[in-house]
Amino acid sequence: MDCWLVSKILKNTKGFTLVEVLVVLILLTLSFMVFLRALNTGKNVRANSEIRTVQAVLLNSIENEIRARKFDENSSSPWSSVIGKDSGESLVSQFDDIDDFHDYNVSSITEYPGFSYSVEVKYVSLEDGEFNLNPDPVVQTDFKCVTVTVSHAARPSITDMMIISSGL
Repeated sequence: MDCWLVSKILKNTKGFTLVEVLVVLILLTLSFMVFLRALNTGKNVRANSEIRTVQAVLLNSIENEIRARKFDENSSSPWSSVIGKDSGESLVSQFDDIDDFHDYNVSSITEYPGFSYSVEVKYVSLEDGEFNLNPDPVVQTDFKCVTVTVSHAARPSITDMMIISSGL
């Protein structure tokens, strides 16, 4: 009798029930959704990282271009009282000193669509061993503050500030 009961039980349990199949499908679907979400998060992190890298490269390139210029039109103090482009300087290749970059803006970079940058230059003073970024009144000093901001349409801007001395 025991053999008959065992064979009857085995005969009826040779497959999966519909409920068991549905439970497995639901579990597989949920785990697949978690996997896809992780892939999407990784993609977003990579894209943001690429944008930040391009911003940093552009920032470094612009700063190096500015550092390659003379401190001022004049070779010694008194320095220029007007900050900005001099007459006849409309192209970056014509800029011969740091302050020519003041209010220089590039709204579209051909090699890097969606990126732009701006530059601001101003005199700063050294007071009690610290730089005063907003001296009042503004006077020509041996220090210029150069602020470069690189922007992207989809990400926050990245800004760097350099204080450059006349070297005298």
